[in-house]
Amino acid sequence: MELRNLATFLKVAELENITRAAAQLGYAQSTVTTQIQQLEAEIGKPLFDRVGKKVTLTGAGQELIPLADRMLQLSQQALALGLPPQQISGRLRLGVVESLCVWEVCGLLPEYHRRYPRVSLSLDVDSGWVLIERLRRNELDMVFFLDRNLLEPEFVRALARPAKLVFVANANHPLAKRHPVSLADIAAAPLVLTERHGIYSKVLEDVLLSRGLEYEPVLEANNTDLLVRLLRREMGISFLPEYVVRDSVAKGQLAILDVEEYDVEFFSQLFYHKNKWLTPQMEGFIQLLQEHYESQDAAAHMQD
Repeated sequence: MELRNLATFLKVAELENITRAAAQLGYAQSTVTTQIQQLEAEIGKPLFDRVGKKVTLTGAGQELIPLADRMLQLSQQALALGLPPQQISGRLRLGVVESLCVWEVCGLLPEYHRRYPRVSLSLDVDSGWVLIERLRRNELDMVFFLDRNLLEPEFVRALARPAKLVFVANANHPLAKRHPVSLADIAAAPLVLTERHGIYSKVLEDVLLSRGLEYEPVLEANNTDLLVRLLRREMGISFLPEYVVRDSVAKGQLAILDVEEYDVEFFSQLFYHKNKWLTPQMEGFIQLLQEHYESQDAAAHMQD
């Protein structure tokens, strides 16, 4: 059984389209069709139902998915034996939520590339639950997202880091000089927030509505860098993960508000599937992320 046929099978199963699979793999469409036919002949059962341009897995195809994935993982594992990081090749498919991508992961990518120059990194940015579903379908190797403490039996949590959600404003904002600030003050202020369906805005809505407070943001945007820039220009108050505003607060540009009767702690969490072989490139990213947070803790300890 050819490993390349199994790899082609997995790509067709992922995209549900032979033409797109051929384009991504760099094959002619006829080559992909032939490889699938060879695999079906070996197994003795059809792996896909073909309706128009769309192909969907048969029962046999669904059963083959984890077996094919495991066989390719074992092949990669054997090829990686004894290789130093500089010679490790392959791909790392990483899913990250926007705020962690911009404010944590982006700064680590040059060092990751220096350590693993032959690894091709695929970075997908989306909401946490979309990423989790893609991890479940083996479309991603690892996902890094922010949410409440999450434990899923089918996933391995490689890292969990506490991350507070905070109310933040320009350091010159009147509420930045008031201690404490009430949630009623927050609800009455001009708010610049992430989009309402996002996790941060959903938490804020739950907090305010539980106290009978209504609010209407003056701006919503699914871009935390934009929100930080607006806060620096003295446009309202926002509700963001503390790591997003850490540098601006340290520089005296922004201030975290002292809001009474409020304390929400989330976790930055890195997951991979329990059935997934932990590749050297995955281990390398986990190690780099751990080093990053250890460096942050050491710096905070020195300041204390």
